[in-house]
Amino acid sequence: MLILPLHPSPAWPDYQSSGQQKYYLNPARELELLKKILVFERNLKSDSEDSLVMGLLYQSSSRVSSWAMEDWLDLQKSLSPEDLATINFRLAFQPVDLDSAQPLEKTLSELKVRLLYLTPLELARKPGLLRAIIKTCEKLKVGTLTAVPEYLEDGAALGFIWQKNQYQIVVNLPSARAQGLNFSSQFLKLATVRKTND
Repeated sequence: MLILPLHPSPAWPDYQSSGQQKYYLNPARELELLKKILVFERNLKSDSEDSLVMGLLYQSSSRVSSWAMEDWLDLQKSLSPEDLATINFRLAFQPVDLDSAQPLEKTLSELKVRLLYLTPLELARKPGLLRAIIKTCEKLKVGTLTAVPEYLEDGAALGFIWQKNQYQIVVNLPSARAQGLNFSSQFLKLATVRKTND
């Protein structure tokens, strides 16, 4: 289990999408963890000379989802190119509106998205929507990541899970492989690994 002692910051509050379910979203910390994780990933390649696109999947009709997306874009604006750099490429964030009339597959392809961050989405009225998103990502070999624990059940590959005032990195191994991700055994020994989707 990979655990880092990180503490909530007033600048990045808990987001609550309903009266019962809370999410702790902290783009700055999640980016820090992602950069460390990518050191252990062997398949991801950039479609440009030096940048790898991470899509920010959100719903413009959802205030919480839109806030989460905007926080990532604000973070990108506040950082230098060096802050966004990994060993092999620089990360770039692109908003992907799930409410858009354009099919998700077309949007991801046009933007050359290689990773897709799943913000808290309004899914109650659309059963099966998240699974359809995951299927699209599997088809395009786009790796998925999220800070919403429940999304790991439906096939998100990576989870940044805030528990007891610290982050845990959870890898849904079947999903990661289906989405084209290939993590080293060294990383898998450090992370919490789910070996089935049952």
